[in-house]
Amino acid sequence: MAKSTPLLSFVYLLCIAHVTSISFDYNFSIPGVLTSANIKYMSNGSRGTDRIDLTKDAIWSTGRVAYGQPLQLWDDTAKVASFTSNFTFAIKPHNSTNQATYPKKLLFKLSPCSQLGDTCCALQADGMAFYVGPWPPKLPEDSNGGFLGLFNNPIGTNIDFPPTIAVEFDAFRNDWDPNNTMNHIGVDVKSITSRAYTPLPDGSFNGTMSAWVRYDANVSTLSATLRFDDLPQLGLYNVSAIVDFKDAGLPPYAAVGFSGATGDFIERHQILSWSFESTLTGVVVNVNNTGKCLSLSLLSLAILLQKEN
Repeated sequence: MAKSTPLLSFVYLLCIAHVTSISFDYNFSIPGVLTSANIKYMSNGSRGTDRIDLTKDAIWSTGRVAYGQPLQLWDDTAKVASFTSNFTFAIKPHNSTNQATYPKKLLFKLSPCSQLGDTCCALQADGMAFYVGPWPPKLPEDSNGGFLGLFNNPIGTNIDFPPTIAVEFDAFRNDWDPNNTMNHIGVDVKSITSRAYTPLPDGSFNGTMSAWVRYDANVSTLSATLRFDDLPQLGLYNVSAIVDFKDAGLPPYAAVGFSGATGDFIERHQILSWSFESTLTGVVVNVNNTGKCLSLSLLSLAILLQKEN
């Protein structure tokens, strides 16, 4: 029986090689990447020539994009997934020639903004987010404007509020947003009101940026770092919050992607590159390969029994 141990070891290693995880790295400037079957576009989300556009160049536009395979967040043995996601994105305010017609209180010429130049003071709204939500991915129908394509507006007849966790890049201050800044990066847990946030210089969402999002399952912490590639003088901004995906109502298999929305004012929300990697904190056989592993195990058992006889 001991001589057959290598066979069992081989089957075991083959099975655990199919660990439930996601790993990809997209540079959307490479031809053909935007047409991948694993990129799902919703509503106004669309592919450009070298980027993903989350919204149209129009008011009250909402869109999403999601990876085409589910992310396993947790399983019934209490294993929880950790993940990291890095992406480069751009937010570009619409260059309106009619700004003078808007009330002066809406022209965000505050001191920090003025230091960045007049172009940063263009009227813009509302923002975008990296999100984790129920599978299959679906855009809430009434989530434009300040709801960033994440959550339905609670005012009205909406009754569908699927649990969603997000890192938001908010370019417009709404009633539920922090009152000490026009722009912020925040962690949202089942609510458009951020559980944790970091204020940003007003008007800083103007150009290309890079973000690093990490979920550490060992300490149940979701954290994000933001860098302004076109405004390096601003440095890095960080935000983090305690998040338990299971307690928040997320199912074991979830969607991961981006959302964006405009309201009365316009800005472009573009994804230029995106990488993602996840793994459970333990060995877990992929549900898509369970049958294969079971077949191999039964075959190995049959061989062992035959040798014993």
